Amino acid sequence: MSKKFKFKIENEMHDWENQFITGAEVRAIPPGIPASMDLFVKRQGKPGELVENDQKIDLDEPGIEKFYSQVANSTPGI
Repeated sequence: MSKKFKFKIENEMHDWENQFITGAEVRAIPPGIPASMDLFVKRQGKPGELVENDQKIDLDEPGIEKFYSQVANSTPGI
Protein backbone atom coordinates (compact mmCIF):
# COMPACT_ATOMS: atom_id res chain seq x y z
CA MET A 1 0.00 0.00 0.00
CA SER A 2 1.44 3.35 -1.02
CA LYS A 3 1.86 6.25 1.37
CA LYS A 4 -0.79 8.95 1.18
CA PHE A 5 0.15 12.57 1.73
CA LYS A 6 -2.27 14.87 3.50
CA PHE A 7 -2.87 18.56 2.83
CA LYS A 8 -5.66 21.09 3.23
CA ILE A 9 -7.42 23.37 0.78
CA GLU A 10 -9.35 26.13 2.57
CA ASN A 11 -9.44 23.97 5.76
CA GLU A 12 -10.76 20.84 3.97
CA MET A 13 -8.46 17.79 4.35
CA HIS A 14 -7.35 15.91 1.23
CA ASP A 15 -5.22 12.80 0.55
CA TRP A 16 -2.75 12.65 -2.36
CA GLU A 17 -0.94 9.61 -3.78
CA ASN A 18 2.28 11.45 -4.73
CA GLN A 19 4.90 13.30 -2.71
CA PHE A 20 4.60 16.33 -4.99
CA ILE A 21 1.59 18.31 -6.18
CA THR A 22 1.54 21.23 -8.62
CA GLY A 23 -0.41 24.43 -8.31
CA ALA A 24 -2.53 23.37 -11.31
CA GLU A 25 -3.38 20.06 -9.62
CA VAL A 26 -4.45 21.85 -6.41
CA ARG A 27 -6.62 24.24 -8.45
CA ALA A 28 -8.33 21.28 -10.20
CA ILE A 29 -9.50 19.56 -6.99
CA PRO A 30 -13.27 20.20 -6.64
CA PRO A 31 -14.77 22.68 -6.16
CA GLY A 32 -11.69 24.19 -7.82
CA ILE A 33 -9.87 27.50 -7.58
CA PRO A 34 -10.42 29.84 -10.56
CA ALA A 35 -7.56 31.47 -12.47
CA SER A 36 -8.81 34.86 -11.24
CA MET A 37 -7.64 33.90 -7.73
CA ASP A 38 -4.04 33.58 -6.52
CA LEU A 39 -3.10 30.28 -4.87
CA PHE A 40 -0.95 30.26 -1.73
CA VAL A 41 0.53 27.56 0.48
CA LYS A 42 1.10 27.99 4.22
CA ARG A 43 3.63 25.76 5.92
CA GLN A 44 4.29 25.38 9.62
CA GLY A 45 6.19 28.41 10.95
CA LYS A 46 6.41 30.13 7.53
CA PRO A 47 4.41 32.92 5.87
CA GLY A 48 2.04 32.20 2.97
CA GLU A 49 3.84 31.64 -0.34
CA LEU A 50 2.38 32.28 -3.81
CA VAL A 51 2.13 29.03 -5.81
CA GLU A 52 2.40 29.07 -9.61
CA ASN A 53 0.50 26.49 -11.69
CA ASP A 54 3.69 24.66 -12.73
CA GLN A 55 5.32 24.85 -9.29
CA LYS A 56 5.77 21.53 -7.43
CA ILE A 57 5.05 21.52 -3.71
CA ASP A 58 6.68 18.80 -1.57
CA LEU A 59 3.98 17.28 0.64
CA ASP A 60 6.54 15.28 2.66
CA GLU A 61 7.84 18.29 4.60
CA PRO A 62 6.99 18.47 8.34
CA GLY A 63 3.41 19.49 9.11
CA ILE A 64 0.38 19.67 6.83
CA GLU A 65 0.48 22.06 3.90
CA LYS A 66 -2.50 24.43 3.83
CA PHE A 67 -3.50 25.82 0.45
CA TYR A 68 -5.75 28.85 0.22
CA SER A 69 -6.82 31.36 -2.39
CA GLN A 70 -7.10 35.12 -2.38
CA VAL A 71 -8.14 37.71 -4.91
CA ALA A 72 -5.25 38.21 -7.35
CA ASN A 73 -2.78 40.97 -6.40
CA SER A 74 -3.77 40.98 -2.71
CA THR A 75 -1.28 40.67 0.15
CA PRO A 76 -0.73 37.06 1.38
CA GLY A 77 -2.25 36.24 4.74
CA ILE A 78 -4.50 39.31 4.93
